[in-house]
Amino acid sequence: MSLCLALCLWISVGANAQQPPAPQQQQQQQRPQAVQRPEAEQPQAVQRPQSAPTPTPPIEFPADIVLAPNRATYDMKLAVARPNSGIVEVNGNMVLETVDSCDGWEIKQRIKLTFLRNDGEEFETDSSFTSYESKDGLQLRFSVRNAQNDEVEEELRGRADLEALGGKGRASFTLPEVRSFELPAGTLFPTTHMALVIKHAREGDKSVSYRVFDGARLDGAFQVNAVIGHSPRPAPGTPPVRGDIGLLRNQPSWGVRFAFFANGDQGAQPEYELALDLLGNGIARSMLLDYGDFAVKANLVQIQALPRPKC
Repeated sequence: MSLCLALCLWISVGANAQQPPAPQQQQQQQRPQAVQRPEAEQPQAVQRPQSAPTPTPPIEFPADIVLAPNRATYDMKLAVARPNSGIVEVNGNMVLETVDSCDGWEIKQRIKLTFLRNDGEEFETDSSFTSYESKDGLQLRFSVRNAQNDEVEEELRGRADLEALGGKGRASFTLPEVRSFELPAGTLFPTTHMALVIKHAREGDKSVSYRVFDGARLDGAFQVNAVIGHSPRPAPGTPPVRGDIGLLRNQPSWGVRFAFFANGDQGAQPEYELALDLLGNGIARSMLLDYGDFAVKANLVQIQALPRPKC
C-alpha cells in the first residue's frame, strides 16, 4: 500500500468528476438523486496545525516494518454526494500490486471507474500508475497515464532522487514536458512515508506530518497530515475477502485519516482526504476518499500473496 494510491485517485476521481456538468437537455428523464449523508456523519477535515509541524529529527528508514508483497483488488462505489457535486453514481474497481524487487518496491496500480452525473451523462475513467522506489528511500521512478472515455488526457513520467533520507533532492519529468525542480529537505517518497506512518502507529503516536512526493502531479510535493486512531468496524453487508486471507490475520490495525495540502498552501482546508483501515503489513482493508463534494468508498474484495524474491 503506497500513498501514490491517494494522489493518483485524486487525478482519476476528483479532477475528472469535478468537471462542470454538461447542459441539461430538454425533456430530460428524472435521474436518481445524489446520496446525502446526514449532517452528523459529515467527515471532519484533518486540520493543518496553525504553525508548521516540528520537523521529525532525524528521519530514519523504519527497517523493522515488514510490508507484504501482494495484489489487492478493491470494489469502488459512491459513498456520499453533496447536492452541488453533480455526481449521482460511481462504480468501478482498482487493482493494486506491491512487488518486492530486492532493492526496491514496485507499485502497479490500475483504476477503472464509471461516473453518472445528475444531467444523465455517463463517463469512464481509466488511470494507471507504476513506480519503483528503492528500499533506502532515496530513488523514485514513476509513470502515470490517465484516460477518459478511451482518450488519453494526461501522461507523466520521470524520476526523483534525494541526497539523504530527510535531505533535499530533485525531481525530473520527461513527460508531459521536460521539467526539473528541487525537492525541499524533509521530502519523502510514498512507500517510505507509509512505512513511517505504520511505525508511528505501532509506537502509539496519534498524529504525524510529512512532505511527500510521488510524481502524480507536476507541482511538487504535498504536505500530508495523518491522524491515527482505532480501526473501524466493517460496515454491515461488507462481503468477505477472497484469496490469501492469511495476509489479513494477526496484524495490528488502525484507522488512519490523511489530509493532503498542496505545496506551499497555508489554507486551513486540505485539497482532499483519505481514510484507511490500515494493517501493520501495509495492506488496506478499506478506503474512503473524500473530495469535499463527494466521497468514494473502496472495499477490499480479493487478496493474493506475491512471492518474495531470493536476493
